[in-house]
Amino acid sequence: MKRNDLKRLTGTLAAASILFTLSAAASPARAADTFSKDEISGPTGYFKSDKAQFAFHWKYLKTSKGVQTVLVFGDFNKPQLQVGMPTLNNISKDRRTFTSQYKFVSTKGKLLKQVYYFPLVKLSDTTYRVHLAYHNGARVPSANGKAYTFTKTSKSPAKSYANKYAAKSLKKQYTAELEKSVQKQYQKEKAAGKNVSNPKTNKTVQKRIRNKVNSAVKKSVKQIIKGFNYNVK
Repeated sequence: MKRNDLKRLTGTLAAASILFTLSAAASPARAADTFSKDEISGPTGYFKSDKAQFAFHWKYLKTSKGVQTVLVFGDFNKPQLQVGMPTLNNISKDRRTFTSQYKFVSTKGKLLKQVYYFPLVKLSDTTYRVHLAYHNGARVPSANGKAYTFTKTSKSPAKSYANKYAAKSLKKQYTAELEKSVQKQYQKEKAAGKNVSNPKTNKTVQKRIRNKVNSAVKKSVKQIIKGFNYNVK
């Protein structure tokens, strides 16, 4: 190949490389990585993170005044549920970030004044990045805090998360509370001169404690599942 031909070929390849780079930079994000305009009222489905032991979703309720939307947050490690009322949603220009502004709903059903928000960053068709921070002693999606990767599913994770994570936490909590109460009663009776056995070494008492704890945990797990799914009638 002649020197001039080689120079022309090199120049052509360089130009092609530049055009490819510019084209790649200007190409729009893939649909799988972006939010649809139809999702502006809140993405459908359930968002969950096994690592965070956390899940949330937008719930759409049919009322006499139309469709009402609520946000349900479930910290299954705590465990604790919190409910928010969306006030404004926004999708970024590149459609990769969905930002939700909302106000918390108190346990008495009242809408609180302070406004919170969190960004939901879409990483792929089913994965998202969410930051979690503490509010009222339990975590909720936030503008800051620890980042986790969440997966979107069509099925509620409440049942599996409540049984896998919440039940373990509740069992530990209820057992400690019941043993403390029994021990307190034992010390009181012992101080009164009664002949009573130590509940820590009494197999019958320990069995009763386990049965009561298991019953309480089972009941609480059902309530958590119902609450997260927001089965309101």
